[in-house]
Amino acid sequence: MKMKLKMILCGFAATMMFVQPGVAEDEDTPLAQQMDTMNSAYKAMRREKDTVKGAELALEAQNAMFKAIIEIPELVKAMPDGPDKAKASAEFRKMMGSLISTLASMELAFLDGDLAKVKELVGTLRESKKEGHDKFMEDD
Repeated sequence: MKMKLKMILCGFAATMMFVQPGVAEDEDTPLAQQMDTMNSAYKAMRREKDTVKGAELALEAQNAMFKAIIEIPELVKAMPDGPDKAKASAEFRKMMGSLISTLASMELAFLDGDLAKVKELVGTLRESKKEGHDKFMEDD
């Protein structure tokens, strides 16, 4: 029962990750700014056929994620210190690390001219994005 309660609390905490009490919508956090950069690059990569431009976009997205991985989501900052906060922070970094790895694979696929692999990785990124948003963003 305690484990189930902890799982529910972690799930709730993760969904509240980007709630920013007292912060206006146009005042993005550094994490939100990097995620916006990543999202813009992702959208462009999905359609890119030029392998050089695609590799540049993948690198741009990686650089944004390198900057984002050191940030602490607002929800985690708001959590009381303790093991749940440490676990939520570690889970965030783990997901970000996996995302960086996928983006590096996409950069290599572009550089190899393997657009079929790029398309496959776009699907992987889509799933990662959905999973991350499900865990770390509040539903509107």
